[in-house]
Amino acid sequence: MAKKELKPLHLACNLAPSLAQRVFQIREMRNLTVKDLAKMSRFPVGRIEDIESGVETWLSASDRQLLARALSVEPLLLQEVEGRRLDSASADEKLKIQVELAEKIMQGLKEQACPNCGGSLKCSIEHGLNLDGKLEEFAKAFCLKCPFVLRSY
Repeated sequence: MAKKELKPLHLACNLAPSLAQRVFQIREMRNLTVKDLAKMSRFPVGRIEDIESGVETWLSASDRQLLARALSVEPLLLQEVEGRRLDSASADEKLKIQVELAEKIMQGLKEQACPNCGGSLKCSIEHGLNLDGKLEEFAKAFCLKCPFVLRSY
């Protein structure tokens, strides 16, 4: 199969507001199938389908670059619509979210959604000694999809 030559996009239309819709829109503009895009980006077909269906709302920097290169667009066109909820939050809002999440974990609620991307969090209660040698408990969590980490000390 010959490699498809892609020309620059002439953006006379508005780009879609979500990552799923935007990847689909650009793929269609490029006249690519899901299989073509998967091959060009070196992603499994299922991953492209997950991105286009909205299951994945966030991409790592390297994955974003691979997908953008396959679509022949700048990575910023994909990054600007990724679903990162905490990026736009103020410092006070971020702190409030982290405190509430830590309280839920300490109450034993281990099944939590990531406040950043909505993915699953791996939650635990850690035990440690403070400077006085007394045992303390604190909540820890990390997202399985994005770089979100909670450490409440």
